[in-house]
Amino acid sequence: MITILGGDVLSALGNKTQQLDLMKAGKYLTVDKSVNVFEQIKTLPYYAIQNNGNFEELFDPIPYLDTLISNLFELHNISEQDRQRCGLFLGCAANDMSLMHPLGSSIKENNPPQFSGSRVGNGVYADRLTIKFGLNPFSLTYNTACTSSSNAILDAATMLEAGVIDYALVIGMEMFASHSFEGFVSMQLLAQQQTKPFDANRDGLLLGEALGALLMSRDDVKLSPWQFCGGSSQCETHSVTGVNPDGSGIAQVIKNALQASNVSEEDITAVKAHGTASNLSDLAEINGMKQVFSQTPSLFSLKPYIGHTLGSCGVSELVIMMQAINNGFIPKTPNFEIQDDEINWTPTQESIPCDSGVFLLNCFGFGGNNNALVVKKDVV
Repeated sequence: MITILGGDVLSALGNKTQQLDLMKAGKYLTVDKSVNVFEQIKTLPYYAIQNNGNFEELFDPIPYLDTLISNLFELHNISEQDRQRCGLFLGCAANDMSLMHPLGSSIKENNPPQFSGSRVGNGVYADRLTIKFGLNPFSLTYNTACTSSSNAILDAATMLEAGVIDYALVIGMEMFASHSFEGFVSMQLLAQQQTKPFDANRDGLLLGEALGALLMSRDDVKLSPWQFCGGSSQCETHSVTGVNPDGSGIAQVIKNALQASNVSEEDITAVKAHGTASNLSDLAEINGMKQVFSQTPSLFSLKPYIGHTLGSCGVSELVIMMQAINNGFIPKTPNFEIQDDEINWTPTQESIPCDSGVFLLNCFGFGGNNNALVVKKDVV
């Protein structure tokens, strides 16, 4: 059995104490971000990291990840010898910022791009972390849009199960990138004030940034009350940008994830929805789950708390959910007010007492990559 030893995350919810306090109260923190799109200044809410440090655009995430990872290794007694048997799996949707940023600027200013001498991308980050912590040379990086770190988790479990490694460090990271922000604005995908998953008046998602780290192993190496049961990742080609609104692609990946996990829909305690609050994405997710679940499951979204953290959301939302369950509750879903008659499902409106169970985690990527994971926490 694949074990999940623990994790940590830097996000708009702040430190662990702040995360729990805000989620219990159903509150969150945003800042205003302004960008120039089509010669107009657009200012919208953004979920910026609220921890101490300098998180300006193009900040170096490695010192912050160093702290998260060091604390994880110390907490779980991962020795230097253990680290040599630990692979690294890193997911991030904004790949190679050192190229994209100057390219974007050159297009705006109609000038040749000015590239710096040092490249910064997923592979560079992976190499730096591998060297820093003396990890196994086996590492993989992922850029599958919003499913990047979810797919990293799935592959980490596969490599652990095959005995290629004994530990897996899975990183999900996404930092503010003006070109991404501008792209979402230009496609009119962002909400004006609040992100409202599954609400009748939802008007789009809001972006966020997060750095997350997850440590995994096997039960013959190190035990944990948290286990990874299984999952599935599939691509659908309904459109260039996303999933089929009828939910058929989503239903298939959830069914495959449940089958791979040897659990039925009746076994699911709650669903951590992708819940972006975009009109078609929310509709497709519910339509897909209606083809799997005979009764409405407990359903919640974490994006009103940390925003849509794109490539980081797989790891970051799993870690935040685990922290909530470890502290005895399933979070409420903020900003839901009016039920959408076409959806007819309501996410959690109050915190639900819960300290164990089987959980389905949905994650669906821009471009049609769908991912579903199943994790379990035993009664301690």
